[in-house]
Amino acid sequence: MNTNLLDIRELKKYYPVKGGVFRHHVGDVKAVDGVDLAVKKGECLGLVGESGCGKTTLGKTILRLHDSTDGRIYFDQSEEKIQKVEKALASKNPKEQEWARDELKTIDITKYRGKDLLGLRKKVQIVFQDPSNSLSPRMLAKNIVTEPLVAQRVVRGRALEAAALELLEKVGLGKAHLKRYPHEFSGGQRQRLAIARALATSPEFIMMDEPTSALDVSVQAQILNLLKQLQQEFNLTYLFVTHHLLVVKYTSDRIAVMYLGKIVEQGETARIFEQSLHPYTKALLSAIPIPDPYTGRKRIILTGDVPNPVDPPPACRFAPRCSYATDICREVEPQLEDAEDGHLVACHRWREL
Repeated sequence: MNTNLLDIRELKKYYPVKGGVFRHHVGDVKAVDGVDLAVKKGECLGLVGESGCGKTTLGKTILRLHDSTDGRIYFDQSEEKIQKVEKALASKNPKEQEWARDELKTIDITKYRGKDLLGLRKKVQIVFQDPSNSLSPRMLAKNIVTEPLVAQRVVRGRALEAAALELLEKVGLGKAHLKRYPHEFSGGQRQRLAIARALATSPEFIMMDEPTSALDVSVQAQILNLLKQLQQEFNLTYLFVTHHLLVVKYTSDRIAVMYLGKIVEQGETARIFEQSLHPYTKALLSAIPIPDPYTGRKRIILTGDVPNPVDPPPACRFAPRCSYATDICREVEPQLEDAEDGHLVACHRWREL
């Protein structure tokens, strides 16, 4: 039995860069570059990192809002089948490789098209960062939350209004809100509306793309509590994308830290905060403000700028900004390795830090 709902292998998403008079292909923005990641059933995995590191692109590629450049995404597949296909792909036997490529058409969601992709939409949903932009200003609330049901042909006719009311009540809204337009709601209510829409098809997996960053602090707390309540009630699996570390500390069971298209560290939330191993994670944690003017903390200031994703460093991407970097960091790319009990880190020098 596989405890992972999502199993991502060597996922890449490149955006072509064109230049010259004839707009030739001159390079690629490597937004996601060889990511391996697993999301367990029923957990909330926090995905953190600086702006522009590829967090949202990774999430949207998982949801098939963007087509991947390379890699595989297994959704709710048995561990035995995944290992069998991966072993065949790595084999030098052409027949085994051909069999694996045929199998991928049915178990790798990056290969889904038509009806298969439409069926996947029932199981995976997203809550966008800014509800003001993600909700149609010309649609009533009842039509917004039932739009996925209409698209999937789950509910029709007179039953739609009853379904809309049920969805609104799940997120703390009610009958009085059915016939309102998005501009008639407050910011927190609009985000509740977006959450109700995401719940419409009874999904198994929801990507939260910084769902509280556009809200006031008091409203953020209400939305976070609502998300935790819904997760427990409907046994949902979340990928929580944010740059706010205190938010993921509250919501997430595990955390994955991303830097320039790569996962550099992942592990249980408590351990990441208490005993982080990667220099980049340590720098992020040192920037968390302490609500006590008399308590000091040594802030780790990173030198230099984030490298260009079109031409990233050849080995460790963090090496140009890392005070611990040595020659091996600039020559050999570090791979995610298990430090202890599933705590993964991609750093040559983590044992010495």
